[in-house]
Amino acid sequence: MLRLENLAVRLKNFQLGTINLHVAKGEYRVVLGSTGTGKTVLLETIAGLHKPCAGRIFLRELDITDRAPEKRNLGIVYQDYALFPHMTVEENIAFGLRMRRADPRHIAEDVLQMADFLNLRHLLKRTPGRLSGGERQRTALARALVMKPYMLLLDEPLSALDRLTRDRLKNELKRIHTDLGITVLHITHDLSEAFLLADTLAVMKDGRILQEGPPEQVLARPLNRMVAELVGIRNFIPAHADDSGMVSMKGLGNMPAENFSPAIDKTHGSVLISVPDWAVMFSCRKPSSRPASPILYEGKALLKYIHYSGNHIEAVLGLPGDNDLRATLSRRELAHLEPLPMQGSTVWCRIEMKGIHWMPDRQE
Repeated sequence: MLRLENLAVRLKNFQLGTINLHVAKGEYRVVLGSTGTGKTVLLETIAGLHKPCAGRIFLRELDITDRAPEKRNLGIVYQDYALFPHMTVEENIAFGLRMRRADPRHIAEDVLQMADFLNLRHLLKRTPGRLSGGERQRTALARALVMKPYMLLLDEPLSALDRLTRDRLKNELKRIHTDLGITVLHITHDLSEAFLLADTLAVMKDGRILQEGPPEQVLARPLNRMVAELVGIRNFIPAHADDSGMVSMKGLGNMPAENFSPAIDKTHGSVLISVPDWAVMFSCRKPSSRPASPILYEGKALLKYIHYSGNHIEAVLGLPGDNDLRATLSRRELAHLEPLPMQGSTVWCRIEMKGIHWMPDRQE
């Protein structure tokens, strides 16, 4: 559906590129990156609002690099909705069709059909100022979708909404994608959006795409620390793979390189071992049962911090070698820890190998 070839854009103090990106027909592609990394510039360049200084944009195998925005048949939805405040919901949805000079009877039919699809019929006579944030965003989606675009471009579409409305609209976006089969390119900095919605994830930083793949694959095997941090990994243990086939972890002992999956190649030298929060266990007493899976580390740790947040518990454990690791437990898991560990106490820590990943010790 969409192919970007060596795309580069220069805007005053910001440079985007070189970007190579393929989006398949019917795919829900999410571009994940922190604020200021160039996600919106990328989206607006695809939409035709910025002219690339190099590279080409292909839509349905046609070169649209120099085509005017209104000739690309792309629907774009911004985080601030960009609705016309003096128009009703009905008039906002119909605006693009009227600009196309579509038959008025067909406009009325299409608007009602889209209003029903997005549960907006009872709001058609209201202006945007009398709508909630979720209703305004659904109106913006309806205005884009009623044009029957080849692709839907979403620019942080949920960031201006409260948590409850955001959760509802995430599910609404899944329904739109499933029911209409439309191709979607969605940019966000929000991990929960990315992992719930994406068929394929592209991680972006400083105007470059660092890694692509299914979300679970990127999370399990990030290419470097920068990608790992962007997908929510917070624990890293410095280590070194030597010529003898052993990996020495700072303060935590040694382990054969072959125990890692995939095995650490001794030629990599310095490596970082990433540890998901859920792989870090702790309790007041040493567990009597043997672990069911291989262990990266087992021993004493200092419970530096513990915080109760909703349905889970966040903790920070101080391990040998100045390694501070974060652990996340559900309240159900915590209920099985008797006695309950206290902040500042010494606890028994176990790190399971499951979910452990290694990467070269460099940012890029």
